[in-house]
Amino acid sequence: MEKILNYLTDKYHGCLKYWWLLLVLGIIMLLLGAMIFIFPMLSYITMSMLFGVSILISGIFYIVMSSTKTLKGRGWLFTAGLVELLFGIFLTLWPAISAMILPYILGFWLLFKGFTLIGIGADMSDVKGSGWGWSILWALAMIICAFIIIIYPIVFGMEAVIIWVGVSCLVAGLSLTSFAINLRKGIK
Repeated sequence: MEKILNYLTDKYHGCLKYWWLLLVLGIIMLLLGAMIFIFPMLSYITMSMLFGVSILISGIFYIVMSSTKTLKGRGWLFTAGLVELLFGIFLTLWPAISAMILPYILGFWLLFKGFTLIGIGADMSDVKGSGWGWSILWALAMIICAFIIIIYPIVFGMEAVIIWVGVSCLVAGLSLTSFAINLRKGIK
Protein backbone atom coordinates (compact mmCIF):
# COMPACT_ATOMS: atom_id res chain seq x y z
CA MET A 1 0.00 0.00 0.00
CA GLU A 2 2.85 2.37 0.80
CA LYS A 3 4.26 1.87 -2.70
CA ILE A 4 0.93 2.89 -4.22
CA LEU A 5 0.72 5.96 -1.97
CA ASN A 6 4.24 7.01 -2.94
CA TYR A 7 3.39 6.59 -6.62
CA LEU A 8 0.21 8.63 -6.20
CA THR A 9 2.07 11.34 -4.35
CA ASP A 10 4.78 11.54 -7.03
CA LYS A 11 2.59 11.46 -10.13
CA TYR A 12 -0.57 13.19 -8.90
CA HIS A 13 0.79 15.38 -6.13
CA GLY A 14 -0.95 18.56 -7.27
CA CYS A 15 -4.03 16.76 -8.53
CA LEU A 16 -4.77 14.95 -5.27
CA LYS A 17 -6.29 18.05 -3.74
CA TYR A 18 -8.79 18.20 -6.62
CA TRP A 19 -10.05 14.63 -6.23
CA TRP A 20 -13.42 16.05 -5.22
CA LEU A 21 -13.82 17.81 -8.59
CA LEU A 22 -13.70 14.44 -10.33
CA LEU A 23 -16.18 13.09 -7.79
CA VAL A 24 -18.57 16.01 -8.38
CA LEU A 25 -18.18 15.64 -12.14
CA GLY A 26 -18.82 11.90 -11.86
CA ILE A 27 -21.97 12.51 -9.82
CA ILE A 28 -23.18 15.12 -12.30
CA MET A 29 -22.63 12.67 -15.16
CA LEU A 30 -24.48 9.93 -13.23
CA LEU A 31 -27.39 12.27 -12.50
CA LEU A 32 -27.49 13.42 -16.11
CA GLY A 33 -27.56 9.81 -17.30
CA ALA A 34 -30.35 8.96 -14.85
CA MET A 35 -32.38 12.03 -15.85
CA ILE A 36 -32.15 11.04 -19.50
CA PHE A 37 -33.77 7.68 -18.71
CA ILE A 38 -36.30 9.05 -16.22
CA PHE A 39 -37.56 11.76 -18.60
CA PRO A 40 -36.91 10.39 -22.11
CA MET A 41 -39.49 12.61 -23.78
CA LEU A 42 -37.81 15.91 -22.98
CA SER A 43 -37.63 18.12 -26.00
CA TYR A 44 -34.52 18.13 -28.14
CA ILE A 45 -33.88 21.75 -27.22
CA THR A 46 -34.06 20.94 -23.51
CA MET A 47 -31.71 18.03 -24.06
CA SER A 48 -29.20 20.23 -25.85
CA MET A 49 -29.41 22.77 -23.01
CA LEU A 50 -28.84 20.04 -20.38
CA PHE A 51 -25.88 18.72 -22.31
CA GLY A 52 -24.58 22.22 -22.84
CA VAL A 53 -24.58 22.98 -19.11
CA SER A 54 -23.12 19.57 -18.23
CA ILE A 55 -20.37 19.83 -20.83
CA LEU A 56 -19.69 23.43 -19.78
CA ILE A 57 -19.24 22.40 -16.13
CA SER A 58 -17.10 19.44 -17.16
CA GLY A 59 -14.84 21.75 -19.18
CA ILE A 60 -14.47 24.17 -16.28
CA PHE A 61 -13.54 21.33 -13.91
CA TYR A 62 -10.89 19.99 -16.29
CA ILE A 63 -9.42 23.46 -16.77
CA VAL A 64 -9.25 24.00 -12.99
CA MET A 65 -7.53 20.63 -12.57
CA SER A 66 -5.03 21.48 -15.31
CA SER A 67 -3.87 24.52 -13.33
CA THR A 68 -1.82 22.23 -11.08
CA LYS A 69 1.81 22.98 -11.95
CA THR A 70 3.19 19.57 -10.97
CA LEU A 71 0.62 17.51 -12.89
CA LYS A 72 2.05 15.55 -15.80
CA GLY A 73 0.01 15.84 -18.99
CA ARG A 74 -1.81 18.92 -17.79
CA GLY A 75 -1.74 20.33 -21.32
CA TRP A 76 -3.98 17.50 -22.48
CA LEU A 77 -6.28 18.07 -19.53
CA PHE A 78 -6.45 21.79 -20.34
CA THR A 79 -7.18 21.00 -24.00
CA ALA A 80 -9.94 18.57 -23.01
CA GLY A 81 -11.42 21.22 -20.73
CA LEU A 82 -11.23 23.92 -23.40
CA VAL A 83 -12.93 21.73 -26.01
CA GLU A 84 -15.70 20.80 -23.57
CA LEU A 85 -16.06 24.43 -22.50
CA LEU A 86 -16.51 25.54 -26.12
CA PHE A 87 -19.02 22.73 -26.80
CA GLY A 88 -20.93 23.71 -23.67
CA ILE A 89 -21.06 27.38 -24.60
CA PHE A 90 -22.25 26.56 -28.12
CA LEU A 91 -24.97 24.20 -26.93
CA THR A 92 -26.16 26.62 -24.26
CA LEU A 93 -26.20 29.82 -26.30
CA TRP A 94 -27.72 28.44 -29.51
CA PRO A 95 -30.13 25.67 -28.51
CA ALA A 96 -32.24 25.83 -31.70
CA ILE A 97 -29.22 25.39 -33.96
CA SER A 98 -27.65 22.80 -31.71
CA ALA A 99 -30.93 20.84 -31.65
CA MET A 100 -30.71 20.48 -35.44
CA ILE A 101 -27.15 19.16 -35.32
CA LEU A 102 -27.36 17.52 -31.90
CA PRO A 103 -26.60 13.97 -33.08
CA TYR A 104 -23.32 15.15 -34.61
CA ILE A 105 -22.38 17.24 -31.60
CA LEU A 106 -23.20 14.41 -29.23
CA GLY A 107 -21.39 11.91 -31.41
CA PHE A 108 -18.20 13.98 -31.44
CA TRP A 109 -18.51 14.74 -27.73
CA LEU A 110 -18.95 11.03 -26.95
CA LEU A 111 -15.94 10.27 -29.14
CA PHE A 112 -13.87 12.85 -27.30
CA LYS A 113 -15.17 11.66 -23.91
CA GLY A 114 -14.32 8.07 -24.83
CA PHE A 115 -10.71 8.99 -25.52
CA THR A 116 -10.61 10.99 -22.29
CA LEU A 117 -11.93 7.97 -20.36
CA ILE A 118 -9.24 5.77 -21.89
CA GLY A 119 -6.72 8.17 -20.38
CA ILE A 120 -8.51 8.04 -17.03
CA GLY A 121 -8.55 4.24 -17.19
CA ALA A 122 -4.83 4.24 -17.90
CA ASP A 123 -4.30 6.57 -14.92
CA MET A 124 -6.38 4.22 -12.75
CA SER A 125 -4.14 1.39 -13.91
CA ASP A 126 -1.06 3.41 -12.93
CA VAL A 127 -2.34 3.87 -9.38
CA LYS A 128 -3.41 0.22 -9.20
CA GLY A 129 -7.02 1.27 -8.80
CA SER A 130 -9.81 -1.18 -9.36
CA GLY A 131 -12.03 -1.05 -12.41
CA TRP A 132 -9.54 0.47 -14.84
CA GLY A 133 -10.05 -2.34 -17.35
CA TRP A 134 -13.79 -1.82 -17.31
CA SER A 135 -13.30 1.92 -17.77
CA ILE A 136 -11.20 1.31 -20.88
CA LEU A 137 -13.62 -1.32 -22.20
CA TRP A 138 -16.61 1.00 -21.73
CA ALA A 139 -14.66 3.89 -23.25
CA LEU A 140 -14.04 1.76 -26.36
CA ALA A 141 -17.75 0.92 -26.50
CA MET A 142 -18.51 4.64 -26.17
CA ILE A 143 -16.17 5.40 -29.09
CA ILE A 144 -17.88 2.76 -31.26
CA CYS A 145 -21.31 4.20 -30.36
CA ALA A 146 -20.07 7.69 -31.17
CA PHE A 147 -18.97 6.59 -34.64
CA ILE A 148 -22.33 4.92 -35.23
CA ILE A 149 -24.21 8.07 -34.20
CA ILE A 150 -21.98 10.29 -36.37
CA ILE A 151 -22.25 8.06 -39.43
CA TYR A 152 -25.98 7.28 -39.13
CA PRO A 153 -27.62 10.21 -37.30
CA ILE A 154 -30.98 9.74 -39.03
CA VAL A 155 -31.13 5.95 -38.62
CA PHE A 156 -30.31 6.36 -34.97
CA GLY A 157 -32.95 8.95 -34.17
CA MET A 158 -33.71 10.74 -30.97
CA GLU A 159 -34.60 7.61 -29.00
CA ALA A 160 -31.38 5.83 -29.89
CA VAL A 161 -29.35 8.96 -29.18
CA ILE A 162 -31.08 9.27 -25.80
CA ILE A 163 -30.31 5.65 -24.92
CA TRP A 164 -26.68 5.76 -26.02
CA VAL A 165 -26.02 9.13 -24.47
CA GLY A 166 -27.72 8.09 -21.24
CA VAL A 167 -25.62 4.92 -21.03
CA SER A 168 -22.48 6.87 -21.94
CA CYS A 169 -23.13 9.44 -19.21
CA LEU A 170 -23.66 6.69 -16.66
CA VAL A 171 -20.42 4.97 -17.70
CA ALA A 172 -18.49 8.26 -17.66
CA GLY A 173 -19.93 9.06 -14.23
CA LEU A 174 -18.95 5.68 -12.83
CA SER A 175 -15.43 5.94 -14.26
CA LEU A 176 -14.87 9.46 -12.93
CA THR A 177 -16.30 8.56 -9.52
CA SER A 178 -14.11 5.47 -9.29
CA PHE A 179 -11.00 7.46 -10.21
CA ALA A 180 -11.87 10.17 -7.67
CA ILE A 181 -12.26 7.57 -4.93
CA ASN A 182 -8.88 6.06 -5.84
CA LEU A 183 -7.29 9.52 -5.72
CA ARG A 184 -8.93 10.20 -2.35
CA LYS A 185 -7.46 6.97 -0.99
CA GLY A 186 -4.05 8.35 -1.92
CA ILE A 187 -4.51 11.37 0.35
CA LYS A 188 -5.07 9.40 3.57
